[in-house]
Amino acid sequence: MKLMTKELEKEFEKYPIGSQDGLGGNAKVIVKYFNPIGTGTWLITEGEKLENGDYEMFGYCHLGDDDMAELGYVMLSELEELQLPLKIERDLYMPKDCNLIQAMKITGITPPSYMMKKYQEQIYERVCKKYVPMSSNQILLNDEDKIIIALIKDESISKIKSNEITLENYKEYAEEFDSFSTYKELFKSFEMNEGIEIDLEDNKENLYDENGKWTYGISKEDIKELQIFGERIDMSFLEKNNDNISYEI
Repeated sequence: MKLMTKELEKEFEKYPIGSQDGLGGNAKVIVKYFNPIGTGTWLITEGEKLENGDYEMFGYCHLGDDDMAELGYVMLSELEELQLPLKIERDLYMPKDCNLIQAMKITGITPPSYMMKKYQEQIYERVCKKYVPMSSNQILLNDEDKIIIALIKDESISKIKSNEITLENYKEYAEEFDSFSTYKELFKSFEMNEGIEIDLEDNKENLYDENGKWTYGISKEDIKELQIFGERIDMSFLEKNNDNISYEI
């Protein structure tokens, strides 16, 4: 089996070394390599072709021990030369657009706690940033150490659209406001799971466009992640559910 294909070469052109820095568990997995009869899994998220035709690749390297697994570099030639006693193979069944955490769980690898904590907070951040603006008189502001959600006075709502309300002046326009240390804390404090569930129920006739594409402000994938994290959001009423992803995180 070839470990590098024309299709993968094109993917690596999109994701060179350093292109997914900071994404952590949300980094897209380009390819999974594995030992077919023993330990050894490489979940590759970035790569670059060298002048000699070899590839320098970056990803999560797991050699059978969760505590010793880590993000690191590996050369394509190193994987091609390994024989344990069979050669390393490329996983032909890894879902496309699978992120690193999802790929770990599918593979049976326990995500490291530092990566899982950051990944979970990123999901809550993404949902909070999409959901809060759904209320026209609310605004979400954040800096390095605090997250502010403010209820803006009716006479100042126009300033939200013009981006005139900032961390420095929001108190001037806010009817009330709250401060949070994490997006998960914000989500739970405002019981957003109930709000999302109500929105889904109220808008169930318009959740898909004429082509069957999901149109709600929060993606179906993010809602499913929240369900996995223990948030109660019922989507069982949906007749159209073309997305059958079921990652256990």
